[in-house]
Amino acid sequence: MEIDLYQILKDNHLILLFLVIGGGYLIGNIKVFSVPVGSTIGVLLIGLSFGHYGLTIPSEVGSFGFSLFIFSVGLQAGPSFFTAFMEDGKNYIILAVVVVTTGLVTVIALSHLFGFTQGFDAGLMAGALTSTPTLAAAQDAVNSGLAGGDEATRQQIIENIGVGYALTYFVGTILVILLIRYVPRVLKMNLEAMARTYAKDKGLLPDRRRGPSEAENLPVVRAYKITPDSYGKTISQRAAELTEIKGVILKVCRGGKLLEPDPKLELQEGDVLSVIASLQTHQWVRKNLGGEEVLDASLLNYHVISQEIVVLSGHVLGKQIKELNLASTYGCFATGLNRTGIQLPITDEVTLNKGDRIQIIGEESRLRELASLLGHIEQEIEETDLATFSLGIVIGSFVGLITFSIGGISVGVGTAGGLLIVGLVLGYLSSMNPTFGRVPGAARFLLMELGLLLLMASIGLNAGGGIVEGLLEVGPLIIASAVLVTTLPLSIGYLVGRKILKMNPALLLGSLVGAMTSTPALAVVADAAKSSVPAIGYVGTYTFANVFLIFAGTFLMTL
Repeated sequence: MEIDLYQILKDNHLILLFLVIGGGYLIGNIKVFSVPVGSTIGVLLIGLSFGHYGLTIPSEVGSFGFSLFIFSVGLQAGPSFFTAFMEDGKNYIILAVVVVTTGLVTVIALSHLFGFTQGFDAGLMAGALTSTPTLAAAQDAVNSGLAGGDEATRQQIIENIGVGYALTYFVGTILVILLIRYVPRVLKMNLEAMARTYAKDKGLLPDRRRGPSEAENLPVVRAYKITPDSYGKTISQRAAELTEIKGVILKVCRGGKLLEPDPKLELQEGDVLSVIASLQTHQWVRKNLGGEEVLDASLLNYHVISQEIVVLSGHVLGKQIKELNLASTYGCFATGLNRTGIQLPITDEVTLNKGDRIQIIGEESRLRELASLLGHIEQEIEETDLATFSLGIVIGSFVGLITFSIGGISVGVGTAGGLLIVGLVLGYLSSMNPTFGRVPGAARFLLMELGLLLLMASIGLNAGGGIVEGLLEVGPLIIASAVLVTTLPLSIGYLVGRKILKMNPALLLGSLVGAMTSTPALAVVADAAKSSVPAIGYVGTYTFANVFLIFAGTFLMTL
């Protein structure tokens, strides 16, 4: 039996689609100059290759993926976007605006100078600034008719967008990394010292010479017979005297009976207390109090767990972790903090923002009590509210259809802007009430990643027919242009950050790569600084930049 593989792929869009996605993922794992190609560009390259030989899929696949991706971006950014906007996001907003505006103006100028055919400009900006949302928004603007022209013209513009992006994305990624890695050396910056200075000023730098190790900070349960100097004192009185103890009493055993640790309970001779505290605290107790340790199964029968808690409650927002008295009030310990997908340094001075995901270790019942104070335990919300998710996409699409006539020119946010706006609002509302519009982190990542790869596969397959012609038409010019579009926004952004905003260089470089939405570059600057400080800046600008870049992609298609 003869199998015609080409005909199978041509007739079966499902097989073709997931072959492109799977193959693109494998290509994305390949490293060039120690930088992974990435699944996005991998899927696009495989799609362009297959598309060159006439293999295509319905454009509706890309539209479906686009909707999932942009709406999920809004959901993820919602809590932090509005919190930062209302509180301390001024510098991050300014940097994001400077980078996006500089990139946009540079692209428009180069497009007019070299006479790029419509679509190449959006592909150039998306690739040079490593911004997939720009690519998605530009393509949607074309499909929505904002670019004008008949069906054949729109199809050609979409091909140009994909080709321009494919030719410039890797140039932009490599160039950002090279600039971030070597410019500080040329300018003789000691990023490590600068990051340490910022961390010290903000109280983010632990004293590693005297501070306890991570293992010493992990909570354990131990039981002790009280010492004579505790006789007749209430639990609260004794706790006030022993400020060195960072933990809580779980139970009191008196005459074989278990009592709750009421703060007013007077301690008596023979009482045995079960205490959850850090290993360091238990070592201090044994050394300074000489408390006799007791092995009592009833007192030690506690389940110590680790959970990720999403910070939502308004009365803890803006507070430093030390103000919560986690150890002395709940016997719980913070071991990690994730903000918008980026790990931040975890110290007593870190300020909590809405949507933060803080990793907590503690005794189960008390950890759950703490979770109700802070927000909710992430993994306990497993179901996705698909009704709200679906209706959100419907409402966002309707918002994108709204246009206003200004001087005879129709102006609107487009489908991309509509989906993003509704996603941002829904994400923010969900952060205040997690039972509304709930989309757990893992589900949100899947929807966003799947949507992006469906979009990339559609763009690649449907633009592949023009890849050779596009390369011959603008190849050298658009690659050279990408160098300018990548370099100028970074340079001007750096000058604004240093001369006007007076930002710490380590924080500033992290903010700039966030404005370029370049995660590989963040790893480079964090490694150079040997600190998590750049990640703080990255988180600050990344959210705003994604929003502005989406509107930039739509705007380019209206020119």
